[in-house]
Amino acid sequence: MEYESIPGHLILPYKLLKIAIYEESKSLFEDRPYILQTWKRDAYHLTEREIHHETPSNEMSPSFRALFFLFTQTIFFNQHVTKQMIQEAVTKHKDTIKILLAGHFIQEFPEEEVKRSINDEKISEALNREYIYSSMDIDYHLMRDIVTKKKVFQEGETGHMATQIIDNRGKIRGLAELRPHDTQVAELSSDQQEMWLELIESTLSSLDEMTADLFDLITYLWMVTPKNRDGYIEFHSNDALRLRNLKKRSSNGREIDFREEDRFNIMKRVAALSSIWVSMGEQKIKVINTQDMKDKELYKFKDFQKMFEIGKIRVAYDKKTGEAKGIYAVQVKPTSVLTPYLEGPNRSIGLLDLKVFQYSHFTQREQKRLTRYLNLQWKIRTVKRSLHQPFKVSTLLKVMDFSSRYNGVQIRDKFEGILDELQNDGVLKNWSYTEEIDEDKIGKRGWLKNYWEKLSIILLPTDLVIKENQKSLLEHASTPINQKMIELTGQVTSEEVPFFEWTQQETAASTETLTVSSEIKTEQQVFNLEDEVSISLTPETMRETIDSLGMSIRQSALEIGIAHTTLSRYIRRENKRQNKNNDEKMLNWLKEKAKSKTL
Repeated sequence: MEYESIPGHLILPYKLLKIAIYEESKSLFEDRPYILQTWKRDAYHLTEREIHHETPSNEMSPSFRALFFLFTQTIFFNQHVTKQMIQEAVTKHKDTIKILLAGHFIQEFPEEEVKRSINDEKISEALNREYIYSSMDIDYHLMRDIVTKKKVFQEGETGHMATQIIDNRGKIRGLAELRPHDTQVAELSSDQQEMWLELIESTLSSLDEMTADLFDLITYLWMVTPKNRDGYIEFHSNDALRLRNLKKRSSNGREIDFREEDRFNIMKRVAALSSIWVSMGEQKIKVINTQDMKDKELYKFKDFQKMFEIGKIRVAYDKKTGEAKGIYAVQVKPTSVLTPYLEGPNRSIGLLDLKVFQYSHFTQREQKRLTRYLNLQWKIRTVKRSLHQPFKVSTLLKVMDFSSRYNGVQIRDKFEGILDELQNDGVLKNWSYTEEIDEDKIGKRGWLKNYWEKLSIILLPTDLVIKENQKSLLEHASTPINQKMIELTGQVTSEEVPFFEWTQQETAASTETLTVSSEIKTEQQVFNLEDEVSISLTPETMRETIDSLGMSIRQSALEIGIAHTTLSRYIRRENKRQNKNNDEKMLNWLKEKAKSKTL
């Protein structure tokens, strides 16, 4: 029977149900032919076990098995399923489905999935429209700007590096302080510890315009991409590298991947963001030397809040040598010091031109700073209907923050050259002085401050910026993720991933490290139930029981009382050593399930 000829309201038997789930879901993963090839084989092939039991067998790929159980055990639990129901579910839950299967893909197809970001679609959308969304609140702008100014940090009376945060009217809004990340570093593996400490220790030197770019990118992704139950999103180094239009390495004319050095430069700045603690208003924002922080100092600054929390880190390992290559992705979320500017009825969201990411933080620092400032002002002025209100040259110079090594003529030339560049790049529509410049005054004593800096200039945004800023942006932009479905399936994050490592980092919590182990033989253990039914604790028994119950590994591990990664390794025979305590827990769980079947 041709798939198209299957009636939409026909209650599907197992054989057709598999096919329908594949055919209706494949459009979500058209860019991954290696996945669809595996799924098609699973969908159209029936094993002997499937024929007799009408349930997925162990031969089925974990991702397709997870997809099958997502429909049959979560979305349509205890329901007869039709083709039309599957079609409607895929349309409604497509983003959730992608999130739930991401971990399985990394596990099954490490060679292809290892460099993929879950945010690829959102990054592609941003590249196509040439802007992202950002908060246009003054306090947000000040907090972002402080991460660019490492040179203003000075050692204070307490011995810590600190600086004032001052608005453009000269009002002090706070201070800045750097704290060590709340990571239980001692419990990480040695290579992870070394990598993370390397990132943290470079914090002060990492404060620059690229760090501000990541500040904006992470908050943007947090507004528009799915979050897990703890409010974290996954940020991948690819997200920033793609927006910056960096070229990948190539070999024999074929693109390979981004350089590890470029990934490191991204991630050390993310570490820097997670180390800055803020407290706006009458309190202070400070940056502290990580090695000098003591418990009493942590207590002293207990009212401070870090800008960003880091959840888990993903470390890439060379599959041949097992050597750690670098941190590729992190779970991250802005804290409550930032979230009021990113969600809720009082937020102000505007456009941020992608050119700000593509200008060099080395050679085009002034272009980046002015682009951010103008995007902020254009949102404010669009709302106030004052787009033709001129800017003072002195105000723009302060924003751009030229080097003191330039003389007056050089500053004017660079200033006007940058405005021309922004106009040519489409960042602004046009610019002009409000009055003709008296060139006879240029070059005379005091001309820079007494004449030219006092001039006014009009900078107009493009029609697109005006049109978009007139809207209530991002009212419906959040990805509609079904959190209940995520909780039921328990597959938000990956299970154990070959050649990658997810390491949980939480304050006052134990750190669980997932490692890739060589395959070992698992000793079979046989136990007797009270009713004399013999139960064998083996990886095969665990897998068959889990599959027969239609449960995920995470759900099963939660019931057993062990980590889902431990259960996953056991089933795949990858545990390095036998753990009698875990064996007992798994056995007791098998007993309970076996008893419930006999009742």
